[in-house]
Amino acid sequence: MKDNLGVLFPVASLPGHHGVGDFGHPSIRFVRWLANNGFKYWQVLPLNPIGPGNSPYMSTCSMALEERYISLDALEKEGLLKDVPLFNPKAKRVDYSAVLQFKEEYLRKAYKVFLKKPFRGFNKFKKENKWLISYALFTSLRKKYDNAPWNTWKKKDLNLFKMKRAPKQYKNEIEYVSFKQFIAFRQWNKVRKFAKKLGVTLIADCPFYVGIDSVDCLVNKEQFLMDEKYNPTLVSGCPPDAFSDDGQLWGTPIYDFKKMKEDNYNFLVERIASYMKTCDILRLDHFRAFDTYCVIPAEDVNARRGKWEIGPREDFFNALYKKYPNIRLIAEDLGDLFPSVLELRDKYNLPGMFIVEFTIFDPNAKSNDRTIVYPGTHDNQTLVGWLKTLPEQNIKYLKDKFGENADLFSSVFKYILDLPSYMTIFQLQDLLGLDDSSRINCPGIVDENNWTFKLQNLGCLKNVYKL
Repeated sequence: MKDNLGVLFPVASLPGHHGVGDFGHPSIRFVRWLANNGFKYWQVLPLNPIGPGNSPYMSTCSMALEERYISLDALEKEGLLKDVPLFNPKAKRVDYSAVLQFKEEYLRKAYKVFLKKPFRGFNKFKKENKWLISYALFTSLRKKYDNAPWNTWKKKDLNLFKMKRAPKQYKNEIEYVSFKQFIAFRQWNKVRKFAKKLGVTLIADCPFYVGIDSVDCLVNKEQFLMDEKYNPTLVSGCPPDAFSDDGQLWGTPIYDFKKMKEDNYNFLVERIASYMKTCDILRLDHFRAFDTYCVIPAEDVNARRGKWEIGPREDFFNALYKKYPNIRLIAEDLGDLFPSVLELRDKYNLPGMFIVEFTIFDPNAKSNDRTIVYPGTHDNQTLVGWLKTLPEQNIKYLKDKFGENADLFSSVFKYILDLPSYMTIFQLQDLLGLDDSSRINCPGIVDENNWTFKLQNLGCLKNVYKL
């Protein structure tokens, strides 16, 4: 068995007693299983508060953790709760709204007990994380405005974010949100320490863009290309290509890199650094945008007028590494890329990605000891689903490659393991031989299946494919 293997699986998809995976026993038990079975890496995806469509890649805050992942079982063990009932423990899908409603009741109860005897370190946590006030104020005002975007709020409320201290009328709620973040980080740090003890390295993801409906954008609005009413003038996406006549319209606001350069990209540097508080290695999603990024007029309904602009390139990475010289990064270098993207990646010696579902039919595609090999990522079909839906000519290609009577699933696995790699990371669903009903995400679609897959129990891990 190779000594550089890892597993990609989001925390939310772990089995849990309360309808979702969490930072307690499910994560600890999964780390133990990884270590006992020779896996060195766990890629967890972003752990931030989820956004539209339950996506962790469109979060309301880059600094915060998702409160749904707080373990109520752990709070019970620490004496903050009593007699917490089970809630949808055998669910095959995560109902995020129901989980939030259930956990909120018990988190409020835990907070009341916590107030009588706060844990050591709470005041230090608040002092070291100045973003807590803005984030808590943001979540409070979102409730007040029934989740309407912040650029529609009254000016007097937006001015609250200029205050250096918590506004009195929101002080209690800010303390409560700070408590939840303190607990979430406390629990996840226990997982990190346990993983380190067992030799498991944690990998998280950093989305390139932030959504308009985020505290990141509100507090740093001068860092984005917006008009006087704080509406984006340009938005993100990808121009038309061979796969789409309309291109891809993502709709997030575009950074004002000229403005950012004035303070050495401090907002973006610190945003990336904040993700390192949750992991050992950080994968930079949409890495190509640091080199060249697409801009689309905000009023457009598709990306046909999208055009490429030059990104911050070396200026940004020089600023990042100057402040955080030991940061460990992975470049998500997928898609039809300009040579300059790969030159930027290689200048900083960043590992890239090699997706077998994309490359196996290309005889010129080669991995090496600086690439991270995946059968597919969380955005792809599972191997079983992929094989079931391949065109006939592709099936013939694989049979010619592996043998007419070869078991294609096993043959592809062996092929993957034989590829040169810096790491080789499998989705857990592929190790379990699951079909596309277990797929994590189908890009461009918002439905009840995306981001909601959940294991019912960890007993199924005894059935993983033997590598």
